[in-house]
Amino acid sequence: MKNQIKIQNPCPENWENMQDFPSGKFCEKCSKCVIDFTNKTDIQINEILQVANGQEICGRISKRSLALAAAGIILITNLTFVQAQTQNNSEITTEQKGRAITQVSGKLIFKRTNKEISNAEVFFICKSKYIKTITDENGNFTLEIPSELIKRKNVLYFNFDKLNNETYKNPNREVPNTINADIYENTSIIFSKNEQINDKEFQIDSKLSYIGGVAIMSESPPDYYYFNGKSMSEKKFDTLKKENPNYQYFFFKDREAEIISGKEYLDSLQLLFSN
Repeated sequence: MKNQIKIQNPCPENWENMQDFPSGKFCEKCSKCVIDFTNKTDIQINEILQVANGQEICGRISKRSLALAAAGIILITNLTFVQAQTQNNSEITTEQKGRAITQVSGKLIFKRTNKEISNAEVFFICKSKYIKTITDENGNFTLEIPSELIKRKNVLYFNFDKLNNETYKNPNREVPNTINADIYENTSIIFSKNEQINDKEFQIDSKLSYIGGVAIMSESPPDYYYFNGKSMSEKKFDTLKKENPNYQYFFFKDREAEIISGKEYLDSLQLLFSN
């Protein structure tokens, strides 16, 4: 069999813009470690790829390290590299600063059916940024969070808007009752800095529909508005949100709002991110 390496979808992200990480860099866009292969030997590259056992790897790679890997590996699948930062034969030495990482992992289960929830959005949210991942087909997720972002209290947020919208659009869907509900309730989890969240199961309730009279209640205006971590007026915030529907938007109240903002006695909080 001919030796080869299969590289799918070269990544356009800029290496220099990523955060330093013990084995390379940390990509905030996809919440993954990007391994720096540029100065590794063929044995080191071989060990890393063998441990991955066919799973997707993101890495920065030069022509030299690519050749070394091809010489020692029969077939590696799903290797993604940072295309914009691929080096030529002249090696560039950069100083790598280690960064501690806190890993949060778990599984989402729908409480009413005891079934796994796949393709759900999972967020770790700070005032200045968020880290996102998607649950796999078995409802599992893993977030790698730079430890410097972990505070005394933190918020993990499960968002099901996209999944619920697909359910609503299903032409064969019957309006559910409280027994066979099929709409998930967006859920926030508060965890402390010293709390270990590894392979933890989270039970997600259904968002119930009510038939009958509807009471419309106006909420008091949110206390704070932040765009990419910077405070701004309600008017400017609303304009940005309206003009940029693709921006990531969050709304929190009470305890979650206080934890994320770092302010006490906060009624509500609105966050908008351009990335």
